[in-house]
Amino acid sequence: METICAGAAGAYRFQGIPAVKQSTFDSAFVLAAPIEAVWAFHADPAMLAKVMPSMPRLRVARFDAPLQAGSAIHLELSLGPFRQPWELTVVEVAPGRQFVDRQTGRGPMASWRHTHAFEAVGESTRVIDHIEYALPLGVLGRAAAALFGGFGMRMLFAVRRRKTAAWFAAHR
Repeated sequence: METICAGAAGAYRFQGIPAVKQSTFDSAFVLAAPIEAVWAFHADPAMLAKVMPSMPRLRVARFDAPLQAGSAIHLELSLGPFRQPWELTVVEVAPGRQFVDRQTGRGPMASWRHTHAFEAVGESTRVIDHIEYALPLGVLGRAAAALFGGFGMRMLFAVRRRKTAAWFAAHR
C-alpha cells in the first residue's frame, strides 16, 4: 500500500503493509532559506521542541551538542498523565547535508531510524525526512501502523513544516 499526498506546501509518501512490521514515511518541502541556516537550525538542540506539535507534548531532556555521530537525544513525550521516554542516538552525520538518528534505548517504537537531509535549491533548501519505523505490540502495533503512519505521521510533519517555515519567516 502506498499513499502519496502532495501540494504546494510539500509532499508525503507513506509505505506500509499492515501485515508487515516495518514501515516507511517520507516528507519533503522547500524552505525559503539558505542551506547553511537550515542546517544550523536543525543542529541546534533548542529548536527541536519549537517545531513539534503541542500534543503530545515533547520535552527535550538531553541533546548533545555539537551534533555528531554518537550524540544522544533524550526526549519525553507526554499525553495527559502518561509519559514516554524516547532515547535516540545520532548514528551518522554529513555536515551541512544530512544526519541520521536511531532509537537506541527506551521509546514508543519497536524501531526508529530517521534520516534528515537537506538540499540546496537555488537560494532555498529542500528539507527531506525519511523514516523507517516499526510500532511495538506485534499484531496490535501492525494494526495501528495504518493510523499512526498515515494520519499521525502526516499531521506531525505538517506541524513541523508549518512551524519551521514560520520560524524562518520571523527571523529573516
